[in-house]
Amino acid sequence: MDEEFVYTIEKGTAQIDKVRKPKTLTVIPENIGGYPVTSLGAYALAGSDVEELHLPVRLKKIGAYAFYNCGQLWRIFCGSRILDLGAGLFAGAGGVELLDFTLFEGEKSCLKDLLSELRQTLRVRIHLAGSGREARLMFPEYFEESVENTPARILYIETHGCGHRYRYCFSGTQFPYQSYDELFCHAKVQEPEALVAELAIGRLQYPYGLTEKNERMYREYVAEHWQTAARLMLEADSLAGREGSLVDPGGIPWLVQEVLKGGRSKEENSSENAEQEDKLRQLVRMAQQAGDTEAVAWLMNFQHQSSTPKRRPFEL
Repeated sequence: MDEEFVYTIEKGTAQIDKVRKPKTLTVIPENIGGYPVTSLGAYALAGSDVEELHLPVRLKKIGAYAFYNCGQLWRIFCGSRILDLGAGLFAGAGGVELLDFTLFEGEKSCLKDLLSELRQTLRVRIHLAGSGREARLMFPEYFEESVENTPARILYIETHGCGHRYRYCFSGTQFPYQSYDELFCHAKVQEPEALVAELAIGRLQYPYGLTEKNERMYREYVAEHWQTAARLMLEADSLAGREGSLVDPGGIPWLVQEVLKGGRSKEENSSENAEQEDKLRQLVRMAQQAGDTEAVAWLMNFQHQSSTPKRRPFEL
């Protein structure tokens, strides 16, 4: 492995100065030459065709323009201990859309700084180190535009999209999940329905830091926009989770049982139950059109079980 990397050793730690021939999937080693890798040098991957990049969890520094002109880079795995980020880190690398982030709770985190560098729509999977817990968050795109008021000779900045609100809801460097969730009202107004539904599904299925109140808020949105949610889940099935989405494959049962059915029985509310049956029929058609045979089979079986009348116990 060593021959793929140019590195230097200083004070018992290693810096990767250059990756000679980066692959589309590039993994920067945790250790090299017997030393822990704690730094990635300036321009280390600049101009390469890397698409998916795994950085060491102990990495503390990334040099200036390390990912310069990495136009194919779309997914990054890294840890929260990178507290020294060089200038122009993502210049020419605007395709990053998924960040798998290992967070060491109670420590200073670089998440806020990374998000401020990535203004495009960004999906973040936060893995809580050593706990097995996970949160999935969506940070919408935003951009700034200079607008001139010619008569007054004033130039002012207009911000488009609510992504800036989501990126600056931090309390210090720690991520405040409740403040993030309270911004949902802005996302519903300013962002596309599919993006908002994906955001809500991510929070519901990976509810770290989610309060009961905000859970109801997200659940109500998904229930109201169930067709969009279903399309996202069928797309995830067709891609087998390979693309950068917050939605996992196999989500249709969750949508039906946890969101649409809501624990109601036929005896409790026949009109609502009729509505649910109509939704099931629509879901079956959607799954058939998508060619999702597993979802079709599950839905038809669930539909059959739901419509089968319950027998009363035999009485003597």
